[in-house]
Amino acid sequence: MIKNLLSTIALVSTVLSVNAQSFSGMYPFTSVSTSTATGNTGTTDPTPVPTATGLTFGSFTAVGTPSNTSAGGVFAFSGWTTGATNGNDTYSAMTQTVDLTKYYDVSLTPQVGYEVTLTSITFNMNRSGTGPRTFVWRSNKDAFAANLPVSAGTNTNVSVQASDVFLWTVDSYTSSAQQKGLSVNLSGANFTSQTTAYNFRFYPYNAEAAGGTFRIDTVIFNGSVSLATGIGRLQFDLNSNFKVYPVPSYDGVVFIESKNQDITKIEVVDVLGNVVLLNTKNESKVKLNLADMPNGNYFVRMYSGNSVSTKKIVVIK
Repeated sequence: MIKNLLSTIALVSTVLSVNAQSFSGMYPFTSVSTSTATGNTGTTDPTPVPTATGLTFGSFTAVGTPSNTSAGGVFAFSGWTTGATNGNDTYSAMTQTVDLTKYYDVSLTPQVGYEVTLTSITFNMNRSGTGPRTFVWRSNKDAFAANLPVSAGTNTNVSVQASDVFLWTVDSYTSSAQQKGLSVNLSGANFTSQTTAYNFRFYPYNAEAAGGTFRIDTVIFNGSVSLATGIGRLQFDLNSNFKVYPVPSYDGVVFIESKNQDITKIEVVDVLGNVVLLNTKNESKVKLNLADMPNGNYFVRMYSGNSVSTKKIVVIK
């Protein structure tokens, strides 16, 4: 029996090690329009957002800009802070730092029971002849305090200053080609196994004129989604007000008792994150019958008043 239990745990560990699913969520901005017939689509991108299991993508919005987009099929706005001089390509001569009141904004929110790791953001961009010369990305994970590290690849009109500032290098505007595949590099604890929302802000600044526009397109978020119900990820409250027994159960019957308030809801979750049993009776003691379930490890999540606790149970019949 012990051998069977160890085999079950080994199987669970194998399943948990492969449950991460990679994703690339792209924002194409195809529904952004300046049509006189249907009206300007304004400061929120109406294009359907990307989808990925376990992750909810929000829509891009423009904050601190005029109320109308300046081009269709891309996210393009004017009204950026001025600070560059027409004809001067010297970075140190640009007078403005990041204007925290003017930016593009988007959020990615892990769904309940999932955790999200982000690895990079890629995007395309362009500007009008008097548009912003510098642009940076920041996130809510440090309250938008620091620029995120970036790279420009082989783009001819964009370079990187001090590892975290994009610079449009050639003001003469001999080429109006869209700069493609610019990258934001995400790593470390702030972007690994997160269960709370990611919020990103993209700040163009140092325009040469208030009417200069800045355009982004084909923004892609890359990362992976994992179940947050695996061994070592669930938070087990050893001093909780819930008692679960017997563990293991040799007949599939498990009892749950609350020391204080009645139990309002119980969820039994398998190792793949599926809720396999739901009990919503308001009782202080609940009997669960898992005799029809396959042998293995499960997680029972118990709700009582404002308290929530999770414990592991094992069924071996």
